[in-house]
Amino acid sequence: MEEKIKMEEAFSESDVKLYSRGDTITGTVVQVNQDEVLVDIGYKSEGILPVSELSPFREDGKIEEGEEIEVLVTYIDEEKGTIYASEKQAEYEKRIESLEEAYRNGTPVEGEITGEVKNAGYHVNLDGIRAFLPGSHLGNDLPSAIDKLKGTRTKFKILELSRREKNLVVSHKAYLKDEERKRREELFSTLEVGQEIEGTIRSIVDFGIFVDIGGFEGLVHRSEIAWKDLPVPPPTYKVGDKVKVKVIDFDQEKERISLSIKQLRPNPWKGIADRYPAGTRVKGTVVSVTDFGAFVELEQDVEGLIHVSELSWGHPENPKEIVQEGDEVEVVVLNCDEEAHRISLSLRQTTPDPWEDVEAKYPRGQRVVGEVTKITDFGAFVKLEEGIEGLVHVSELDWGRVNHPREVLKEGESVEVKVLNVDPKERRISLSIRALKNDPWRQFMEQYSLDDVVDGEITEIKDFGAFMRITNDVEGLIHVSEISDKRIATPNDVLTIGDKVQAKIIGINEEKKQVRLSIRKLLAPPEPPPSPRPSRKRSGGKKRDRVERLYLEDSGHETLSMRDLLGDTPLEEEETTQDN
Repeated sequence: MEEKIKMEEAFSESDVKLYSRGDTITGTVVQVNQDEVLVDIGYKSEGILPVSELSPFREDGKIEEGEEIEVLVTYIDEEKGTIYASEKQAEYEKRIESLEEAYRNGTPVEGEITGEVKNAGYHVNLDGIRAFLPGSHLGNDLPSAIDKLKGTRTKFKILELSRREKNLVVSHKAYLKDEERKRREELFSTLEVGQEIEGTIRSIVDFGIFVDIGGFEGLVHRSEIAWKDLPVPPPTYKVGDKVKVKVIDFDQEKERISLSIKQLRPNPWKGIADRYPAGTRVKGTVVSVTDFGAFVELEQDVEGLIHVSELSWGHPENPKEIVQEGDEVEVVVLNCDEEAHRISLSLRQTTPDPWEDVEAKYPRGQRVVGEVTKITDFGAFVKLEEGIEGLVHVSELDWGRVNHPREVLKEGESVEVKVLNVDPKERRISLSIRALKNDPWRQFMEQYSLDDVVDGEITEIKDFGAFMRITNDVEGLIHVSEISDKRIATPNDVLTIGDKVQAKIIGINEEKKQVRLSIRKLLAPPEPPPSPRPSRKRSGGKKRDRVERLYLEDSGHETLSMRDLLGDTPLEEEETTQDN
C-alpha cells in the first residue's frame, strides 16, 4: 500500500504540460551546445532548439544559459518524448500577427529596402519578415536606382498578406496617397474663405499657378494674379517660390480650392477716375509695345493704352519707331473707364500740334522738299516735317502715263514737290511733282498741228487700233481703219510693238489732250472732197467708235477718240457720204 502511494506521488511530480505543433512557449535556456540549445519548457524532456533556428535579431547570434526565450513548437517525437522548437518562427508568428493587424486596420508599417527584383520591384525587410514592393508602387519621392535606394528605411502600406502562401506585398505609393488624403481632410476642416496662407508654387500653366498650401494644391487663376489682365502668369513667379495667397472659395467634395494673390491688396481701379481725370498729365513706364499701340504702367496693376494714332502727330508704320519697353514717358489722360478697367492715353498731345498753322507754313503754290515715306497704288506720301505728310496722287507724279508710283519714286527718297491744296481740318495736303515740270502737252501744241507728219514707235496694240509715241510724254491713236489702205481684221496683222512708223496727224483734242493719227492717208493720193448726198447708215461704225472712246477715257492715254475728231458729224453719215 505504501509503495502504491509513492508511485502516485512520483507520477504527480513528473506530470508535464501537453503541447501541440505550432504552440508558442516561454522557456529557459538550460544548456548551449555547438549545434543546439536545450530549453526547459516544462515538458518531460527539454525542448531542442537548433542553432539555425535562433532569432535573426540576436546580436552576433549569441544566447546565454538561464536566458528566458520564446519558442514555437515545430515537431513532437512522441516515441522519444522530444520536442523541437524554433525561436525564429516564434519571432515570425509574433511579427506576422502585428502585420496582420496593420493590414486589417490599414495602418502603415516601417521597413528597409534591401534589394532589387529584376524588372519587377524590390525586397523589403519588415523587421525580419520579407515583403515585396512592386516597382510601380515605389512613389515619386524615392529614387528608382537600387544603388541609391538600398538601405533606405521608409513607411509602407500592406496591399496583400497571406500567412499560408507567405505572400506579403507592400506599397510606398499607397502610403503617400493615404497621408495626402489625411492632410487634405485636415486642411479642409480648417479652411475658411478669406483666410490668408503661405504656400509653395508647385507648377505654372498658361491659365494660372498651382500652390501647395499644406499637402493640397489650390489654383490661383491668371485673373487672380493681378488687378490687370494677364494672358499668362508673369515670369516673376517660379516653381518652388514661397507665395502668400488668400482663400476665395473651396469645395471639399470636388476637392478644389480657389486662391487669389491680387486680393491681398486693395483694388487699384477703385476710384481711378478721380485720380486720373481727362486732361491730366502723368508719368509712367512703357511695359509693352504692340502693333496697335503701347501700354504704360501708371501704378501697380494699372496700365493705360497709347493708341498708335496718339503716339505722334505723324503716321508711324510701327509703334516701336516712337517708344520702346522700359521708356519713361509723360502722357495726357484722354479717358478713364473704371468699370471696364481702361485708360486711354496720348503721347502726341504733350507736344504742339504741327497742323495748327499748317496753312501759313505751306501756302498753295509753295515749293518744298520732303522725304517719301510710303508708296501705294494711288500715290506717294511725302513727309514735310515731323507730324506732317502730304500726298502726291499718281496723276500728279508726271505729265505722262504712270502705271504705278514705284516707276517714279522710291521710299526714303528726297523729292521736291509743289503744294496744290491744304485742308487742316481733314489734315490733308495735296502735292504735285509734275506741276514743277513744263506741260508736255503745251509743248506739243506749240510744235505740231493738223496734217503734220510725225515719226514714232508703236507702244501698245488693241483690237481697235495701235498707240504710237510722238514725244516722250504724248501718244497718239492710229485707229484700225487708219493703219492700211486695205481692209485688215486686227492691227496685229500689220503692226507689232516696237515698230518705228510714220503717221499723219488727223485730229487733235486739246481739252482731252488726245491725238488721232493715220498711216493710211500717207499711202493713198489725196482724195477730192465728196459731194453731199443723202445719208445712208452702215452698221458697225458707231459701235466700234463707242468701244474706242470708252477705252480711251478709262486708260488715260493722251489720244483722241474718233467721235472727238468728227465732232457733231456721226460716223455713219461720214461713211455714207464717202460711199455715195
